[in-house]
Amino acid sequence: MQRLRLLLAMLMLTTCALGQQKTITGTITGGTTKEPLQGVSVQGKNKSVTTDASGKFTIQASVGEIITLSYVEMNALNFTVTNTTQDVTLTMQEGTNDLNAVVVTGYQTQRKVDLTGAVSVVNLEETKNIPAASPMQALQGRVPGLYIETDGSPAGGTRRLLIRGLNTLGNSDPLYVIDGVPTKSSAVFTSLNPNSIASIQILKDASAASIYGARASNGVIIVTTKEGKPKEGQERVSIQLNSSVSVQTEKPWREDVLNAEERGRVLWRAAVNDRTDPSVHRAIYTYDWNGDYGKPILNKVNIVPFVGGDSLQPVGNTDWQDASYERAIINSHDLTISAGTAKSSMLINLAYYKNTGMLAFTNYDRYSARFNSHTSLFNEKLKIGENFQLSRSSEKLQSNDLGGASVPDLAVTLAPTIPVFRKDGAYAGPIGAGYSDRNNPVNMQYVNRWDKTNRFIIFGNVYADLEPVKNLHFRTSFGADYSTTRIKNIDPAFQEGFLGRSVNSLSLNESSILSMTWTNTLSYQIELGVHRLNALAGTEAIREDLESLGAFREGFAVEDEITIT
Repeated sequence: MQRLRLLLAMLMLTTCALGQQKTITGTITGGTTKEPLQGVSVQGKNKSVTTDASGKFTIQASVGEIITLSYVEMNALNFTVTNTTQDVTLTMQEGTNDLNAVVVTGYQTQRKVDLTGAVSVVNLEETKNIPAASPMQALQGRVPGLYIETDGSPAGGTRRLLIRGLNTLGNSDPLYVIDGVPTKSSAVFTSLNPNSIASIQILKDASAASIYGARASNGVIIVTTKEGKPKEGQERVSIQLNSSVSVQTEKPWREDVLNAEERGRVLWRAAVNDRTDPSVHRAIYTYDWNGDYGKPILNKVNIVPFVGGDSLQPVGNTDWQDASYERAIINSHDLTISAGTAKSSMLINLAYYKNTGMLAFTNYDRYSARFNSHTSLFNEKLKIGENFQLSRSSEKLQSNDLGGASVPDLAVTLAPTIPVFRKDGAYAGPIGAGYSDRNNPVNMQYVNRWDKTNRFIIFGNVYADLEPVKNLHFRTSFGADYSTTRIKNIDPAFQEGFLGRSVNSLSLNESSILSMTWTNTLSYQIELGVHRLNALAGTEAIREDLESLGAFREGFAVEDEITIT
């Protein structure tokens, strides 16, 4: 019995040790240059960060957790978190390129060694355990010359994706080619379930992407999704379920801001340095100091007890970042069913992703499904198949105040002396002199809590590949890209300090886009010893239809989501 108790005690201690969260810092350098590496992906079980310009990183991890480091053209590096792991210095060694790898380029496949253009291949094995909302996040820090600007939204939003810099003054989006179907819509790419992708190639320069014409002026991202094809000589049905729940927090990246008293000291110091009377700030602060500009001494900062003299709005000491953000819960679940024989295969992928958002009143939900299948006939001379993707998403994103400032900016810049709430429970705001005309960021998220963007996407193609004679292939593909977007914006009336909106309103915008692509290619490939000949000819027809509708109304008698919409 005593041994059993001892064993249970050891198990409990081990469980506690494994669950202990630690803050780990480190520096990563290159093996040859010994210089710090910026943009290295540092991946833990539930969190991923990248190194800064000094090669430094900070990550939260548990004892016993394995941390993986990955970087372009470097061998991946792993280390295990122990009780003594705290500040680490790591060196990554340059890796070797697999020049015999086959990559997808311009309507065909080629060996990487035969290419003259700049093509990057993303190693998806390094990203399979990242609970990402979109494959866009899988590209961050893994492709030379690729710049991704994200907005931190729960949808994994991307403001810009640039391949080798800004090439056009207008739309800078690259061309996406998914299973052979081209699209300029980044929403189609971001709606893909990362676990359904087999490979991603990026064509970066004109020689690699020129076959796509002017559409490829910003580069090309080629995506191939998975098939249910079994291993050689096997016939099987496979069922795979992936499920994860993780937590996100923005605290490691918060700005170091001043509290109410510290801000008063800074304003006093600024006034004294300019040899102006600090009483210019008397609407918010009064100062007990010696009055000597040559040798100033501040004894005490006194904060006016009420904002603008309003007894219902006592002065606060607000950390607006703490008030505006919260922990986000991420649920990611996907089920993959695949079946195949030597001649046929089928894959079904069903996925659900939900991110409650770190910013108050934000949220993102997405349901997606993928159906891929193909079969071979006439001794594999004819191959027919289809690739089909369906996605439905709903998102609530960050808001702007009445002057156009974003909530994350307000959370850093708004005066800490303004409280979040008044005594009567309403949201507080600036009153009187000394304050900017900027809104309470928490209130801005609250009044826009009914805003929502819904998207529905159908994307895919059917194709046939015929080999009438050896090495000669005729391929025809008909693809469709259909999406509908519904944006609802409700602006309730409100009053917040001396800022507010007297009339409520509703605006609805709906749009639908249908793009159809019919591609026909004839390719011939032959090898003669060390020589290789590739020939390609084809035609492609594209038709696009766009419809949009907008509606606006103001002055609703009752303010609630059901009545207004």
